[in-house]
Amino acid sequence: MDKDDLWIVEHFSELVTKHAGKYVAVVNETLVAVGNSGKEVEAKARELEPNKMPSVLRVPREQDMACLL
Repeated sequence: MDKDDLWIVEHFSELVTKHAGKYVAVVNETLVAVGNSGKEVEAKARELEPNKMPSVLRVPREQDMACLL
C-alpha cells in the first residue's frame, strides 16, 4: 500500500460522509478530485500531477457497506 492508499484508509469515514457514491482521486496524500466517474477524476488528477498515478476509489454509500457486514 502506498501513502495515498493509506491516506484513503485513514480518512475513509470522512469520505463516506462527504462523498458517498462518488469517485475520488488522491495524489500526494491530498484529495484532488471528486466526480461521477473514475475516468473523470483520474483525468482531473493527472492534469494536476501528470507524473503521478492517482489513487482512484468509488466511495461506497453507507447502505452499500451494510450488506458487507
